[in-house]
Amino acid sequence: MPQDIQEIFFRKIKPLNFERTMGLFGATTIGVGALMGAGIYVLVGAAAGVAGPSVILTYLITGILAFVTTLMFAELGRIIPRAGGGYTYSYKILGSIGGFTAGWFLALGSIFACGLYAIGFAEYAISITGIHVPDYVAKFVAVGITLLLALLNVLSSGKKKFNLQNWIIWGNVGVLLLLIIFSAFHANVQNLHPLMPKGFDGTLAAISLIYISFFGYQLIANNADEIKEPEKTVPKAMKLSMLISIGINLFIAVAAVMTVPWNELAASHAPLVLVANKSFGGRGWLLISLGGIMASLGALSSTMVSQSRQIFEMGKDRFFPDFLGKLNTKTKQPKAALLMGAAFVSIILISADLTFIAKAANFCLLVSMLPVSLALRKIYRKNPAMKPREKWKNMLPEVTLIINLGLLMTLGIVSLAFGQNLLVVGAIVYFFYSRKREKRHRDGLNIILEEEKSFSFYRKNTLLVPMSNPETQRSLLMLSNTLMSKQGGDIIVLAVKDVPKGKDFYEALSGAKESLEVIKRGVELAKLNNIKMTPIIRASHNVARGIVQAGESENSNLIIMGFPRRKVPGSPSILSQVMKMSVTDIVVMNLKTAVGKFNPRKIALYVKSTTDLNLMLNCATAVAEKRDARIILLKFLPVKYSKRQKKRADKLIVEAIENFNSSALYDVSLIPTDHPKEEILKYSAKVDLLIISAERGRKTAKSIEESDSFRISEQADCSVIMVKSVSKIKKLVAKL
Repeated sequence: MPQDIQEIFFRKIKPLNFERTMGLFGATTIGVGALMGAGIYVLVGAAAGVAGPSVILTYLITGILAFVTTLMFAELGRIIPRAGGGYTYSYKILGSIGGFTAGWFLALGSIFACGLYAIGFAEYAISITGIHVPDYVAKFVAVGITLLLALLNVLSSGKKKFNLQNWIIWGNVGVLLLLIIFSAFHANVQNLHPLMPKGFDGTLAAISLIYISFFGYQLIANNADEIKEPEKTVPKAMKLSMLISIGINLFIAVAAVMTVPWNELAASHAPLVLVANKSFGGRGWLLISLGGIMASLGALSSTMVSQSRQIFEMGKDRFFPDFLGKLNTKTKQPKAALLMGAAFVSIILISADLTFIAKAANFCLLVSMLPVSLALRKIYRKNPAMKPREKWKNMLPEVTLIINLGLLMTLGIVSLAFGQNLLVVGAIVYFFYSRKREKRHRDGLNIILEEEKSFSFYRKNTLLVPMSNPETQRSLLMLSNTLMSKQGGDIIVLAVKDVPKGKDFYEALSGAKESLEVIKRGVELAKLNNIKMTPIIRASHNVARGIVQAGESENSNLIIMGFPRRKVPGSPSILSQVMKMSVTDIVVMNLKTAVGKFNPRKIALYVKSTTDLNLMLNCATAVAEKRDARIILLKFLPVKYSKRQKKRADKLIVEAIENFNSSALYDVSLIPTDHPKEEILKYSAKVDLLIISAERGRKTAKSIEESDSFRISEQADCSVIMVKSVSKIKKLVAKL
């Protein structure tokens, strides 16, 4: 087994990464696929209904505004050539809350966008049949294609993605170009009058519907880890795909309103079918329906794949559950992220209509742009050398911030209200789930030295056993096994590698020979004593904090540690630092005999207060039942005690007896003394094991070591167990 541990360790400290297989053409294809999706096929009619023939101006204005934002993303892609797009840019520059805000709304926006593309596919696929079906049938078709594409992308490898995707995307572009050319022969200038039947306000209002048609460029950045020379290729691909999109969208809008009256376009679920029928004759609908299908498939596939990369990055950074941040070892695809994204898209499709999905997507994507603008602004302010040579580009952060805030204001009250709800949900997820997980991950890295297990929403309580001293390993394992048999839970053996700040955790772990030896010894001891355990190595910038955070990560309800034998002069021990920081129950074992000779017959439990009583009783009864020992409930009273003091002492003893859930025998000993510390040290010579409570109210690690509990643990003649329990309220507050 130790050899297996070593093999697992060296495999896991080499993280699985994407392979760089895409060049400029592949990266541009991703952008074109998302930009030239169902938006133009489905939304041009709805936008015409809001703006009239001036929808042409709507597309021109939106394209210009979106291109400015594209330039901002291109700048960030040059400076930070990493996968994750706007999320990564915001996280690296603005930190935790900025990164989560951008990532949360980008993920939601992409999910809503996928819903839009799936509906587009369903509408055009059904239109080919010529059959009129209820709306729910279209929704089921949309859900079906979403799940099918997710499955195809999950099964395809990183080197060989869904093979038809490139043909589908560029085939769609070809169909749209044909439509533009042939519609020119049937254009009617009279259809442009009046140009603005609903005023310029209508022209601007339509922007909120079609903005999503100009957003796909950002998805290129999500795939940066799969793109060759991303610092050069990503910015070029973004600009190129956006220019292609602006040109085609604008000419399609012109072709649509000049070929078919705008009110007819607005009344159709598949407006470009009307344009095609006039341009190609009675069979034109077939060509454009095929184009709509290809556009929807290409956009859905591109967006779903790219969105999974961003969710994968957020899972890696622990904003989302760990399983979302893992690649499949065979396909090198973020399988869980892909499937989870498809599941959420399906829920959206079933529960919302087209207009709402489009506006919700626009809201999320617009909000996600705000932290990205602030990130670029901070880069320029902190690092003037990174500013581009063109002075006008220096204003990109401020200009894009104003543009996206302005576009947000064009959304309706329903979209803004729904967006507020998403903001509240995001805040709850961040502050009650993501924030602490991300901080623990930033401060350290856990390597679980066993084969991957399937994900489960139910997590068992665990007993965490930090180890470093070979002399105490066996005693800690034996005590852990004893307590586990009493209260249940899994044993986790932990070794912490101290990593200097600024050094990569994976790089540091490659030299963690001592930590690996600690784990190997723990595994060998566990095997010899038939103890089940999970070995973990954690890299951390601070050993004590690493222990505490490992306990939090593994949902530990108890930490079991050995008492420090040697200390660095003037520096507090790791134990005292853990006791200061941790909000998990702690049991400290100071074994003063050889493990093989530890066979306690008398166990004294010092009943000082109710604070740690239950944990002390658990320890005492677990050891007593294992060793067939007798427990002495020990309580001290002042020599000249009062009736009130005697009554309080009796009450404590009665409570201890009432909570004594064990078959072990016990005695009660009330001893009058004015010097309890000296008396308990004297009493320690009469017993084999002493169980005491840690002192409360100690604010620093140094003061903890100066407490009577520490002194007693050091000076007692017998072995000592010191416990510290934490109230349920404190544990709950700490999790928040």
